[in-house]
Amino acid sequence: MTMYEKLQAAAKKESIIAGVGRAEPFSELKKRLDSVRVPFVKESIETRTEPSLTMPTVKSLVAIGVPYNVDYEEVKDEKYRGVISVGAVGEDYHRIVMRKLEKIRDELLYNSNVMMFSDTGPLADREVALRCGLGALGKNLSVINDTIGGMFFIGYMLTDVEFEKWEAPPVNKSVDLCKDCGKCIAACPGKAFENGKFSYEKCVSYITQKKGVLGREECFALGRQIYGCDVCQRVCPYNKNTIKGFNEYAYPDIEKLLNMSGREFDRIFKPTAAGWRGRRTLQRNAIIALGNMRARAMRSVIEKFVEDSREDISSAAKYALERLREN
Repeated sequence: MTMYEKLQAAAKKESIIAGVGRAEPFSELKKRLDSVRVPFVKESIETRTEPSLTMPTVKSLVAIGVPYNVDYEEVKDEKYRGVISVGAVGEDYHRIVMRKLEKIRDELLYNSNVMMFSDTGPLADREVALRCGLGALGKNLSVINDTIGGMFFIGYMLTDVEFEKWEAPPVNKSVDLCKDCGKCIAACPGKAFENGKFSYEKCVSYITQKKGVLGREECFALGRQIYGCDVCQRVCPYNKNTIKGFNEYAYPDIEKLLNMSGREFDRIFKPTAAGWRGRRTLQRNAIIALGNMRARAMRSVIEKFVEDSREDISSAAKYALERLREN
C-alpha cells in the first residue's frame, strides 16, 4: 500500500477527507494578496505563500477536511434569540482538527518532520486545500467537495516526506461545481459578492467579529447574527444533506447573554470558537439583533445600554432603539 493509499485509509477511519500537494510557492496567491488586505491575518505575504519559510526542509503539504455538516433545530419559545454559526457551536473546532491531524501524523508520519496547523497557520488554508485536492472553489469562495459539500474545517501539515511517494492525483481547478447556480450570492445578507468580486467588509461573518462601532448598514446586515454566518452554506445545494441536531447555544437567549458575568461567559463560550472575540463584541451584536427583530418588549433592557461608557455598546443600543421606533 502506497503512502497515499494509507492516507486515504486513515482519513476514512477518522471520517474526514484528506489529500496531498507539492510544497511549492503559491505564486498566484501572492499576486492577489499584493492588492488585498485580509482581516485577522498577521503573517506577511511572503510567509503566507512560501511554505519553506515555515519549514525549510518541507517537501509536501497534507490537507484534511473535517466535516461539520450539521444544522441545529431552532429553539421555539417566547425568548428573543440570536444566531451563532453552526461551526462555532460546541467544542472549539481548532482542537477537533488538531486531534485529527495528530492521528494522521502518528499513523503515517511518525518518522518524519511535521508541522501542523488549524486555521491560525501561516499558509492560506483554502489555497492548501485546493492544491491538495480537497475540492474546487465555489462561488461563495468556500472549498466544495462534491461528496461532502463545503461545510468542513480545514487543517494542514507540512512534512519533509517526498511528494512523489504519495502518488496524489492532480487537482483539476477548472472544475466548476457551481455552474449556473448563484444561490449563495443572492442570499448573502451583506451583499458581499458584487460584480464578480468578494468584499470581506460586507461579509456578516466578518462584521460580527469586527471590533468597535458598527455603521448603520453593517448593523442592518447582521440581522439576528451574534457570531458568524452560515447563509451561503445553508443555501448551497451541495450542503443539502446536513444532519439535524439540537444545541441551545446555536440560538442563544439574548437577555441571558446581555446579563452574563465574565465568569459565566467564559464557562459557556470560551470552549467554543465563538468565544475568542470576547463577551463585549457578542453583547454588542446581541443588542443590534434586538433592534433588527423589533423586540419592543426588550426596550427597557436596551435602554440600559444607551449611556454605557463603551462607545460600541452605546452606539448599538441607540441603533436598536431607532429600529424599535420604525413601523
